[in-house]
Amino acid sequence: MRPPVSFDIDAQGETDTRLQQLSTVVSDVQYSDRPALTVGTTSLSYQELHDRIDRTRGAFTNLGLEPGDRIILLLPTGVEFVVAYFAAHRAGLTVIALNPVLGVSEIDYILTSMQPKLILTVSERGVVPVLSQLPDIVISRVPSANIAYMGSASDFESFSEQELPLELYMSDVNHHHPVEVRHDEQEALILFTSGTSGRPKGVSLTHGALIRNVQAANCALDIRPDDVLLCPLPLAHVFGQLVLMLGGLLANAQLVLVPRPSPESVFEAMVKWEPTVMAAVPTTYSALTSLAAMHRESAQKAGRHLRVALSGGSGLAESVSNGFKAGFGRPIHQGYGMTEVGCCIALEDTSKPSSGGVGTILPTIEWRIAALEPSEPDSGELEIRGENIFQGYYVDGVFQPRARNEWFATGDLGRVDKEGRLFLFDRRKELIIRNGYNVYPSEVEAVLMEHPDVTLAAVVGVDDEFVGQEIAAFVTLRTGALVDAWEVVQWCKQKIALYKYPRKVAIIESMPTNPTGKILKRDLNLTLLQALS
Repeated sequence: MRPPVSFDIDAQGETDTRLQQLSTVVSDVQYSDRPALTVGTTSLSYQELHDRIDRTRGAFTNLGLEPGDRIILLLPTGVEFVVAYFAAHRAGLTVIALNPVLGVSEIDYILTSMQPKLILTVSERGVVPVLSQLPDIVISRVPSANIAYMGSASDFESFSEQELPLELYMSDVNHHHPVEVRHDEQEALILFTSGTSGRPKGVSLTHGALIRNVQAANCALDIRPDDVLLCPLPLAHVFGQLVLMLGGLLANAQLVLVPRPSPESVFEAMVKWEPTVMAAVPTTYSALTSLAAMHRESAQKAGRHLRVALSGGSGLAESVSNGFKAGFGRPIHQGYGMTEVGCCIALEDTSKPSSGGVGTILPTIEWRIAALEPSEPDSGELEIRGENIFQGYYVDGVFQPRARNEWFATGDLGRVDKEGRLFLFDRRKELIIRNGYNVYPSEVEAVLMEHPDVTLAAVVGVDDEFVGQEIAAFVTLRTGALVDAWEVVQWCKQKIALYKYPRKVAIIESMPTNPTGKILKRDLNLTLLQALS
């Protein structure tokens, strides 16, 4: 077990670790002329971004919102999200960030349970698919709330009484002081879990928890004012929102967003902006590696200033890491985090070669390993606690607080070596027990990804009357590959223990993924596998 290190308001060292407030981000006059935010052809300096945030904060005040009120941001990744996010914090509001691709039932549930005072969105139906049904949901579920639209008021033809063009409520920039957060335990952000089982839960994060964790991550990654951070991640998700958006702007660096990322658009952004820092999920890095092999000169240009290429969300195959380094000249390093921690739990030292693990646990987090088997005391479920851990869940709108010093079971199985590096095996709930043997899907997936024709792999357990759970694999193949399921099975048999290789294999055209690119194993067609021998 290791105790945490605290970030103190008055602490001052080689790296500035003073506890800032979310309401003061993007307000340092020292960097007012420096580029802050770039989206496509739009680029804003810190002064310009500050002014937009200030005007939007004024609109919230003019709409009658008060500190502590909840505001839902149903916004795509872009300038509007960044402006609204920090404007809400300057006004002392609690932000609930939702992905605009959520379905009607999910939006309905969250609005009904959380009862926000304002829902902020955009007018484009194609960007927010649920938009056409949003007014009816609000009128029936949250009659006291308003919907505000960002954009020019002339873009809107008609409104109901609850629909408002935000522009009409903005006033001239007056540089008023942001609302002061008197206690760092004040709620700042509510993020909803992906809801892999049952309804999603709202994770409550405080101002202090967010800033402590992001500052610790910035220190570990050495984020500097002269950095250019490339973000191909949705800002409604914890990875993009906190590691890149909040981390970059907290450090007064330049943030470059890729709003609707495709492998081609991310590659083009890398070539154009030559980032020093980027973060993405393994599926994105896999696609970029393929593009780099086809456009070698452009890839070398894109990677010539790259100092940090961070991967998270799921395990990274060694073949992808090696291919990215060959193409862009820089290795990928891994990180590990979850919504309940508001950012990162562990990060690799990017000044050293990747260890194959997910990095060293951040100094702000206390941790221990809860062994599952007495014979393996050094391996088990990771448990954590500290000042940057979430303060509780919202379940059906009811807040369920956590005890301050309570250990939080992450649900992830792993070990920590003598150097303090964390190596993860798998999610506890995804552990496959075949004939009494523990099989970690990530280990089998790593072997599958070593096959030269396999581009993505997902391994799950399927109920079996003879061995309890049988090992089943889904794989996607590179274009033109002629490999069949039997060959995939034989590949695995040669490389891992006989009780670990998949007995059922399905070759599919594409993997179901969430908005960040993480494979959704719950959506894989298990019925198809049951029919396979």
